[in-house]
Amino acid sequence: MGKTGKKLFANLLGSGKNESRALARVERPITEETLLATRGKSVDLVFVIDTTGSMSDKIKGLLQTAAKFLDRFGRLQMDARIAIVAFGDLTVKGDKIVATGFTRNLETTKTSLQKIPRYSGGGNTGESALEALQKAMALDFRDNVVKVLLLITDEPALQSRNLKVGDVMEQLSAREMLTFVVSTPEKYYKEMAVKNGGKWYKISAHTDFTDLLEIFGDIASKVSETVADVYRVGDGKVADYLRLNPPDK
Repeated sequence: MGKTGKKLFANLLGSGKNESRALARVERPITEETLLATRGKSVDLVFVIDTTGSMSDKIKGLLQTAAKFLDRFGRLQMDARIAIVAFGDLTVKGDKIVATGFTRNLETTKTSLQKIPRYSGGGNTGESALEALQKAMALDFRDNVVKVLLLITDEPALQSRNLKVGDVMEQLSAREMLTFVVSTPEKYYKEMAVKNGGKWYKISAHTDFTDLLEIFGDIASKVSETVADVYRVGDGKVADYLRLNPPDK
């Protein structure tokens, strides 16, 4: 085993020092103003995850930081539920898009991540991220809740004559979905996040595992802060929040 392999193996065993430092760097205190805005409020969060071969480390990184999402919402005293959508490339035989139901139970979320179906993705460039986002939007979200999607992929989105990125971005906006994206640097992924009140994070097939932990740790803080702002500024309505706090172009 080479040096790179040993480093990754140590990380996966949970040696912990680098991971703890990475997560500590992005942990931000929760203000009293934020607590007042979010106490008793609800959020439904969906992880939309590309589970093809090169995504293995990203899923492990998300698994190690999944607790931070619910821990953060717990400190905000929010009613948080999480669901997972896993996807590959629908043009490849055997690849599918599957979804779990929403749960408040962190252990159920961890188990779902551990058992998430893995797909081949084929040898082509691109995966079915757009169809996966549509699958996520069709889940059983509660009424009068802030809805959050977190798309994680290291491939471009496959588009077809019947489904374009612009179509999905309009659907996200119409359904008031706060959208965060961890992806390769395609312009449309960045626009998808910014237009819908979230944040874009860059990854590739070669992103370091410790960097992944830092990215996911930052997302846990950023998602909770943005949800709090939606309740504080927009009275729980994403459209009002974006109108009063327009995204940077």
